[in-house]
Amino acid sequence: MELDEARWLALEPEPGETLRVALARTLRDAIRDGALREGVRLPSSRALAEGLGVSRGVVSDAYGQLEAQGFLVTRARSAPQVASVPRREEARRQADVAAPAPRYDLTPTTPDVTLFPRGRWAAAAQHVVRRSSFAKLDYGDPLGEPALRTALADHLGRTRGVVAEPEQIVVVQGTAQGVDLVLRVLRRRGAHRVAVEDPSHTTQHERIRAYGLELVAQPVDERGMVVAGLEADAVLVTPAHQFPTGSVLSGERRRELLAWSHETGGLIVEDDYDAEFRYDRAPVRALQGVAPRQVVQLGTVSKTLAPALRLGWVVATPDLVDELRQAKRLVDDFSPALDQLTLAELLARGDYDRHVRRARSAYRARRDRLLDELARHLPETRVDGVAAGLHVLLRLPDGTSDVETADAALRARIAVPPLSAFRVRPSGEAGLVLGYGRLHEASVGAAVRALGRAIRPLF
Repeated sequence: MELDEARWLALEPEPGETLRVALARTLRDAIRDGALREGVRLPSSRALAEGLGVSRGVVSDAYGQLEAQGFLVTRARSAPQVASVPRREEARRQADVAAPAPRYDLTPTTPDVTLFPRGRWAAAAQHVVRRSSFAKLDYGDPLGEPALRTALADHLGRTRGVVAEPEQIVVVQGTAQGVDLVLRVLRRRGAHRVAVEDPSHTTQHERIRAYGLELVAQPVDERGMVVAGLEADAVLVTPAHQFPTGSVLSGERRRELLAWSHETGGLIVEDDYDAEFRYDRAPVRALQGVAPRQVVQLGTVSKTLAPALRLGWVVATPDLVDELRQAKRLVDDFSPALDQLTLAELLARGDYDRHVRRARSAYRARRDRLLDELARHLPETRVDGVAAGLHVLLRLPDGTSDVETADAALRARIAVPPLSAFRVRPSGEAGLVLGYGRLHEASVGAAVRALGRAIRPLF
C-alpha cells in the first residue's frame, strides 16, 4: 500500500522547532492517530522534500529518527513503510483496562477452537473452490445454498430426529441471527410477549426487549422449564441441555409444552443447545421432530467447529418460511456461499461426524477430571448439569453470594460468571457456571485448586 501524495501534510513548526523536528512530529502524530496505517509506503525522501519544499536532508533526518523510534521500517533501495505501533485510542483503551487477563478462563459459552479440524476444512474448501461454478460467487438465495440445506436436512433427521425438507431450512450466521430473524417475524405478526427460561442467556433477554416485546420469565427446575402458568405468544427453550442449569426437559414437560402450543397457538422456538455433546445419557430427540408445525428449531456449528464461521440454521415451520426468507434478505441478503458449501462437503464426507466424536471425547475427559477435582477441593458444593454440554453448574452453600464469589475468583484471575447474572428475576439460589471448553485436561487440577483457595473463605 503506497502513499502517492503528501499534499495533506501541513508542515507547521511550533515555536523553537526545526523543520526536521516538525516533520518528524507531524508524521509521528499521523501514525499514532491512524491516518498513516501499518504497511503504508511513504514517498521517497526526494519526492517528499519536493512536495513540502524542504531540503532532502530534512526528510532523510526525520525518516531516520522515526525509524530509530520504531515508527518506520526501512529497507535498502526501498521507500520506508509505516511500522506496527499502537494508535492513541488503542493505547488509551489498553491503559483503561487495569485487570490482567484471567489465568483460567471458565467462561461457560466458549468451545476449544484449537480442536478445529483445519486440515479437513482446508481440503473441503479447496475442493469447493475448484469444483464450483463462477455462479456461486454471485448473489445467492437468502435461504442458503441448496447443497447445505439438503445435507443439513439429512444430518438433522439422522442425528436429532428433525423432520424437515431442505426448503424449510434457512442458513443463518449463528443462533444469534436465527433468534433475531424469528423475533422480527413475530413482531411483524403482532406478537407482544415472548417467554424465556429463567435463568437463560442474557443476550436473549436483550434481543427480545430491543424489539419492544415483553419478556416473560418462566422458572427452571431439575426437570427443565416449568410450563404451568405460561402465558406468551412464543417461548424460547433449550430442552436438550438447558443453559445454564444443565437440566433436560422431562418427557412430561415436553408433552405439556406441546399441548400449550396446540391449545394457544403459541410458537415454540427450540434452541438445540449442546445437543451434540452428551456423555452419560441417550440422546433426546429434538422437539421439532415431534411437532414440526409447532416448533422452530435453531442450530449452529459455533460449538462443534468454531464461532468465527458464523454458520447456523433455522428449521422453520411451513407457514414461516417465506417470512423468514424475506427477513434474512433484508438483513444481509444471504450467508457466505463458499463457507456453506465447505460445510456441506464436510457433512457429505463424514468428516463433520468424525470431528464431533473426537471433540466429544476430549470434552468428556475434561469433564470427568473437573468433577473429580471439584469433589476433592470443593466438597461443600453440589454440581449439576454434568450429563452433557461444555459447562456445569456449581451450586454454592446457602447464604453465599455468587456475585461476591465470582468477584473473589476474578481477583485470583479466574473468569467464571455467577448464576445470578443469567436471571431475569432475582433468586436466592447461588451458583457459579463453570465452563470447561477451554480448560485443557492438564490444567483442570490447578484451576480447581486455585478456585477453591479463592472462594472457600466465603462459605
